[in-house]
Amino acid sequence: MRMDKKQPPSTQRPRTKIVLAISAISAVAFIVVVVVGGRLWLRRGAAPVLPPGACRGCNVLLITIDTLRVDRVGAFGGRPGLTPHLDRLAASGVRFTRAYSAAPLTLPSHASILTAVSPPVHGLRANGLFRLGARLPTLATVLKGAGYRTGAFVGAFVLDARFGLNRGFDVYDDRYGEKPAGGAAEGAERRAEDVIKPATAWIVNPQSAIRNPQWFAWVHLYDPHEPYRAPEPYASQHEPYDAEVAYADAMVGKLLDDLRAAGQLDRTLVTVAADHGESLGEHGERTHGVFVYDATMRVPWIVSGSGVGGQGSGARRDDLVRLIDLAPTVLDLLGVAAPAEFEGRSVRAIGATDERAAYIEAMDANVTRGWAPLTGIATRDAKLIDLPIPELYDLAADPGESTNLYARDPARARTLEARLRGETAAFAARGSAAERTTLSADARQRLQALGYVASSAEPGARVYSDADDPKTLIAPANELQRAVTAFNTGARGPAMAAARTIMQQHPHFATAYGMYASMQRQSGDLPGAIATVEDAARRGIADQSVMVVLAGYLQEAGDAAKAVAVLEAVIAAHPDYAEAYNSLGVVLSRLGRHDRARIALRQVLELDPTSAAAYENLAVDELSAGELPAAIDDLRRALDLDPHLYDALYNLAEALLTLGRGDEARPLIERFVREAPPARYAPDIARFKALLTR
Repeated sequence: MRMDKKQPPSTQRPRTKIVLAISAISAVAFIVVVVVGGRLWLRRGAAPVLPPGACRGCNVLLITIDTLRVDRVGAFGGRPGLTPHLDRLAASGVRFTRAYSAAPLTLPSHASILTAVSPPVHGLRANGLFRLGARLPTLATVLKGAGYRTGAFVGAFVLDARFGLNRGFDVYDDRYGEKPAGGAAEGAERRAEDVIKPATAWIVNPQSAIRNPQWFAWVHLYDPHEPYRAPEPYASQHEPYDAEVAYADAMVGKLLDDLRAAGQLDRTLVTVAADHGESLGEHGERTHGVFVYDATMRVPWIVSGSGVGGQGSGARRDDLVRLIDLAPTVLDLLGVAAPAEFEGRSVRAIGATDERAAYIEAMDANVTRGWAPLTGIATRDAKLIDLPIPELYDLAADPGESTNLYARDPARARTLEARLRGETAAFAARGSAAERTTLSADARQRLQALGYVASSAEPGARVYSDADDPKTLIAPANELQRAVTAFNTGARGPAMAAARTIMQQHPHFATAYGMYASMQRQSGDLPGAIATVEDAARRGIADQSVMVVLAGYLQEAGDAAKAVAVLEAVIAAHPDYAEAYNSLGVVLSRLGRHDRARIALRQVLELDPTSAAAYENLAVDELSAGELPAAIDDLRRALDLDPHLYDALYNLAEALLTLGRGDEARPLIERFVREAPPARYAPDIARFKALLTR
């Protein structure tokens, strides 16, 4: 066996890949449709008369559509013809025109919808960094306790079961397909048609129906999220974002048609609401997640279906409602008691004197980039946004939120500030139900492929100034993204000059330092990249992920001892940070400190048993020590977790050949020849082809 190229830690291909990325942040829209065999009477222009328990014994279908703007749904004032299936639902029921999301991010928003509490209480303030704890009940746990069979079918990794929303579901289908070689993008999401197929099959399964005919299904469609890549014919008929919306609407129609044909909608409650929208450039925000303007926070909510309000009732309600009210409303209509832990309330009996307000927040940029935290409160006619540069808007007179009235209307500002303080004090008294997650390298790549920053920052308490306000930083963030695009398309000099200017003008913008250092490294200036990251560390703006990047650069420059010191310091401060242990294991292995390397790599597996990289790196260390049987076991585990680790596939075949187990090696060799990318593995493919002809 030729081990000189593949085995030694100093030259072994398996290695940590440390990525700093800027990305837009993501969104999701919620659709809840009510289809009831009986009749839920409504009075046009007045509060719906929806008696408690009006849908007692009904099934429940929850459909969520990612990143759906309220103004793209025809029933809410959008262009006619783009969403015919949603429009038909609204035409036969009730649409709530002033519904607010709790946060403009997929995971926090869905957590609020399912738990009926605001983000400070469930604790999921950003994507990928938190897991919903077991303390709070959810719509799924309540319905399962009421005797329902429960199934969830989600379309993107950001709602993976590891983040805790699977509690209460008998089936949690978060399969996105295999991750291809060279990237994680295709393994991060699946099209709507690939979500509704297993959902339909689960709902209509005759054997399940015999055991328990009563069901609750959640179907999550991710398609309108950026990048906008709708299939034909939608892509040719609409602008990119609108094409995704039209496609998602068509898939909603197909799901409902298939269930209706199977007799599954005769007595089914489907609750319809959007979890947040998309800025599409408004207020300087390209997608969503940074701000809490109505473009991303006001969402469509429809209650509709057979017999709801009479044929073509199309009742419209303009009361302020919140998506944390969704689960209590569903339970109210089912006649199931809502848990005391629920913060939201049923919208069934909202009256003219109801004074509820919507707490809103966008904390991702604070948690992942160190920007100022953003919270706010919306009432029927006003919105306060609490930032270093505070904002107040009259939503009735200024629906586009273009005129900041904070300085001009101090009395109303003080009233809303007091109300916001009361809300946050109540949240603090309840505490957070979140658990911190360990974000593996694979998880980080998948989140980045979906457009999420996926940092592991934990900003400390500090005083934020105008320089930290997202309004101040959104423009340089957009400029930096353009610089990255220019760099990747060959305009390296101008791109690096633009990044330097951003760093000079915004010295606390940590992402700019990371991206500029990456540009330096790719341009061959490794010492410069190290100096840039060290400068960020000295300024106190480098989180643990940036420090792991620094360690990687130091190791690449030959200063392994300093790399070890940096990684050990990161681990001391963040003992649950799996990526730091993985990097430490690789560095120690290359230094020949095998016992310590294996301790570090096994710690990765304690924190993240799904880490294919840790198993592969363990195997590399074992190969270097001549421990072939142990290496074979770990290589098999790595390939089970990620079949596209072609270095692991090569090494496994070589190890089996060395031990004289050619029959076991042959199918692996054939697979390597067939699947490994020729651009990277041409000499190895040629060698294995020659072996196959002997």
